[in-house]
Order: sequence, then C-alpha cells, then structure tokens
Amino acid sequence: MRWLAAICVLVLAGCGGDRSESLPAACTDGPTAIQKALTKAPRPVSMNGTPISHCFNRGARAEDVQIVGSFLLAAAQELGDRARAGDQQAALRLGYLVGAAQRGAKRNGLGDEIVRRLEAETSGLDRTRTAYEQGLRAGSAKG
Repeated sequence: MRWLAAICVLVLAGCGGDRSESLPAACTDGPTAIQKALTKAPRPVSMNGTPISHCFNRGARAEDVQIVGSFLLAAAQELGDRARAGDQQAALRLGYLVGAAQRGAKRNGLGDEIVRRLEAETSGLDRTRTAYEQGLRAGSAKG
C-alpha cells in the first residue's frame, strides 16, 4: 500500500509542475530585430533584455515554434549569404545565432529542427569559418 501512495504523490507532483512559459514579446519582433541585436556579438546579445535562447520557451505551443523558427531562419539566411560573400562580421553573427539556438533548443527540446535548418545556412563558409566558430562559442555560452 505504501508503494501506491508513493506513486500517487509522484504523479500529483508531476501534474502540478507545469513549467510552461509564454513566448517573450521581443521574440516576435521579426528577423530585422534579431539582426540588429546580433550587432553586439560576440558580447551577450538580447532583444529588449531577452536572450535569443529564451525565445525557445518551455512548453512552447506550435505557433510559438513556427514564429521563432521563421524569424531566426530569415535572419540566418541573410547572414549566411553575406558570410559566404566574405563578410566576417556576418559570419560571427551567424555563429552566435546558431550557438544561441542550440542553447535554447536544450530548454524545450522542440527546437532541434530549427537548429538543423539554421546550421544548414553555414555551408560554404570556408573564408569566414574562424569568425563563425568564434560566434558559435559565444552564442553557446551567452546566447
């Protein structure tokens, strides 16, 4: 009978432990706002005080994932194009964005596909690979 009581306590504790977060408003400002915030990289980047990784909110709704993914991908595509053309700053910012997204995906587990698509924008960065990697380290640590 004790084991049944213990199971009930665990189940009830799990039900009361909803750690859902709402999507921060700064995460809905669009790809231009993301790119503007990334001008601070490799220093910590935030949008109105919200780190990019916090746009991967816990308990995210499908709409949240779609909004965040589309904005991050649009920013990454522009940065990737510029980085492939030799723009070192764009490569650093792209790296930061990818690192911050990787960090954020760990928060909710739903961002793996977003991260995969962002990482696809890093192909062909031969001349700017070092700057990209510097940004990736910074985004992973502070993003």
